[in-house]
Amino acid sequence: MVPSISLPAWLNALRPVKVRCQVCRHAMAVRQHSANAGIRVRDQWFCSPRCFRSGIERDVARLLKFRFDQPAHGERMPLGLSLLRQQLVTVEQLRHASEEHKETGDELGEVLVRQRAVSEKNVTAVRAALWGCPVFAIGNPPAPVTVSIPIALMRIYAMAPVHYVASTNSLLSGFVHGVEYGMLYAVEQITGCSTKPCFVTPSDYRLQMEQQQRYQAPEAEVAFETMQSPAEIAQSICSSGLEVEADEALLERCKDYLWVRLKSEVRALDLLFRAE
Repeated sequence: MVPSISLPAWLNALRPVKVRCQVCRHAMAVRQHSANAGIRVRDQWFCSPRCFRSGIERDVARLLKFRFDQPAHGERMPLGLSLLRQQLVTVEQLRHASEEHKETGDELGEVLVRQRAVSEKNVTAVRAALWGCPVFAIGNPPAPVTVSIPIALMRIYAMAPVHYVASTNSLLSGFVHGVEYGMLYAVEQITGCSTKPCFVTPSDYRLQMEQQQRYQAPEAEVAFETMQSPAEIAQSICSSGLEVEADEALLERCKDYLWVRLKSEVRALDLLFRAE
């Protein structure tokens, strides 16, 4: 009898596996260590641009109907009253700031800082306490965070990634005005990171944003501000996927936007679609 010889682990990894297209049900044998054929959308696989467009249109239509309900954060009192209670502002200062807030629409804390009634550090500390979150101080110069998030979304939600721990794949995201949990959920789904919120001062936020803009290439994201149908969005995604030779697509609803990330072996492209 010829003794059996166990195959090396690396050779076992090269055994062909079969994947099946989610649309046409076409099956293809691919090797785990070979270049990917078709395009993946999480646990789905599409064999051709035509099938990918059809499949992604269904996902887009589903996400456009989805609304992420912001959970209550348990804030006991408004920011102004909290500052007043802690004797950080006077009644007169709060009254003047409230009048300007109503006239301009600017955030009350920013108005109080602009009027020099209170420091931005105090405003940030009080706001963080109301949300039950820590305050994170940005270094000078700030360190770039390698986790990429579209600049447009960070501006809209006044949020920036401030610290990443590779060993645990965890990302600390700093907010200025309030935590947007829908944004955190989208970041987790697209990047695969575990996210936690914190608060940063407006000055630190601007510093971190400048650093992120130097780190991230501007051509890595495209925003579509005009409302489109699911079919039009799917066509744009498919066209961009062919352009970047993407082998993977990720998409998630982020409050007023649909965020799509197309990935290939050499680059990634973020697409943002207005989804009100």
